[in-house]
Formats: sequence, C-alpha cells, structure tokens
Amino acid sequence: MTDTAPSIPNLASTARGLTYDVVVVGGGAAGLSTAASILKRRGGITLAIIEPSGSHFYQPGWTLVGGGVFKQSQTRRSEKKLIPTGADWVQAAATGFEPEANLVHLSNGSSIRYEVLVVATGLTLDWDAIEGLSETLGRNGVTSNYRYDLAPYTWQMVQTLGRGNAVFTQPPMPIKCAGAPQKAMYLACDAWRRRGLADNINVSFHTATPGLFGVKEFVPPLMDYINRYHIDLCLKSNLTKVDGKGRIATFENVAGDGSKTTSEVEFDMLHVVPPSARPT
Repeated sequence: MTDTAPSIPNLASTARGLTYDVVVVGGGAAGLSTAASILKRRGGITLAIIEPSGSHFYQPGWTLVGGGVFKQSQTRRSEKKLIPTGADWVQAAATGFEPEANLVHLSNGSSIRYEVLVVATGLTLDWDAIEGLSETLGRNGVTSNYRYDLAPYTWQMVQTLGRGNAVFTQPPMPIKCAGAPQKAMYLACDAWRRRGLADNINVSFHTATPGLFGVKEFVPPLMDYINRYHIDLCLKSNLTKVDGKGRIATFENVAGDGSKTTSEVEFDMLHVVPPSARPT
C-alpha cells in the first residue's frame, strides 16, 4: 500500500504530466470537503487533490484543545484515510501556477493540467512578524491555539494560573478564523470562573481591529461576554514585541486621530494570534 491514491486508468497523458477535469490544491478541511461535494454531484469526472502532508489537522479543534474540551490527538488524522473515493491524492506541494496553459507545477518536478482549478491552501502564519515571539513560544507563559503543539500548553496555563494578568491578542485582518482569538479567551475565562478564580485574574483583549468583530450583528452578544468576564477591551492595539523572560508584551496603539503610541503590558499568561500572510 502506497501513500498516494491509485491513478485513474483513463486519465489523458500530456507532455508535462496528467490532465484532470478538476484539480484541488490543498487537502485541508476546505479542499477535502470541496472535492467530496464535487464528486458527489458530478460522478465520473477525474479529480486530483494536491497536498504534501501525510497528516490532516483539524485546526478549529485546537481552540477546544486549549479549552480542555478536546484531546490533542483528536485533531490529527491520516490524510490518506480522508481522501474522497474517486479522487487521486498527489502527495506534493504546489510550487506555481501557469494559468495560460492550465498547469499547476509541483515540488516533485512534475506538472498537472486541469480543466477547473480550486485553490484551498489557506493562509500562512507569520510568527516571526512579532519580535521575540518565536523564541519564547511554549514557555514563559506564552502560548497559541494556532499551533498543534502549543494548544495543550494553553490548557496547561489555564489550569495552573491562579492569579495575575492574562493577555489575549488579535493581529490585523485577514487572519485564520476571526473568532478563534476570542474563543480562546472566553473558554479560559469560563474555566477560571468555575474554579472561583475570576476575581484573581485580570484579563485583557488587545485587538488591532477598530471593533470587537467584523460582523456588527455579532458585537452586542460578544460584548455581553466581555462585560460578564470583566475583560479589559483594547481596540486598535497591535502586538509588536514579546519579552518572554521579562513577561512583557509591547503593543502599538492607534488613537482616534491616527497618532500612534507604544505601551508595555505585564503578563503571566499571553495567548498570541500571529499575523497571517498568503502562501509563498
């Protein structure tokens, strides 16, 4: 048994690789569900999923790992077992597109031709965009539910923190899952409330955005939680630097007139959401 799904016998061969009716770049939740839906509606077509990783990670579940609801292992599965019946899995990375020729170039040196292309690669997390963050992640109270290996540390911090400052951040948009930064915070606050520690822990939410959430209809109910947990809401406040050993987070704050100031915030726990960038 190989890691790649068997090729469909009647695929047309070209000088630069195989031709598929549909090519899906990205084997995450979006790519897999899109591929499965297409195959269900259009039986008999040829379809390939381009995905280099042998493991599939259910990233929304990491928030629940950080909240003590899921186990880390529940969010990781074999990619091979999730490939929809009727699809070919091409275990390689897409390195470039040639739309004029309907080609996707792959990391193994080959190319695939398509009639229809679906790109579902998601966003890349830029941890190094915040000074000092990468070297302190997973220790010194600095964590993030945006990484598989760090989500358990979030729950560890929630369980062990008895008093002090808990700081949660959100970078400028766009980011993966705009609700995840707040969900991490509300789950932590609820755990502290149930343990009778709510009055001992000062919680603040620093978001680079001008509002609590981009969909205005969601803001009032979310503000109910902000008020319920006595969270200090800091708008237009963007994390720029982390001093893990010193337990200091540095923020750039934008005032109503557009002027900028810098502030330093002490923390005992810091949950960071990194900036997102397009895949390169």
